Amino acid sequence: MALAALKTQLKNFVQSMFDEGVLDSQFSQIQALQDASNPNFVEEVITLFCNDAERIITELNKYLGYQNVDFGKLDSYVHQLKGSSSR
Repeated sequence: MALAALKTQLKNFVQSMFDEGVLDSQFSQIQALQDASNPNFVEEVITLFCNDAERIITELNKYLGYQNVDFGKLDSYVHQLKGSSSR
């Protein structure tokens, strides 16, 4: 009974994130790749993205703090973050 309630709660939460525009069809595509052989696939993909985004944002903050900003490096990091976000 408790498991069914948790599944319903998760389903409602995910639907609310779709309704708010936080999630889109890309999330559905990632969900479709998850199966019994890899039940944590969605969690792993999101965790990898968050860790990578945190690393990139940390680097951006570091370079923005310099007196002479290297815009080439900034562009590279922004491009990485944009690419990760769009996938």
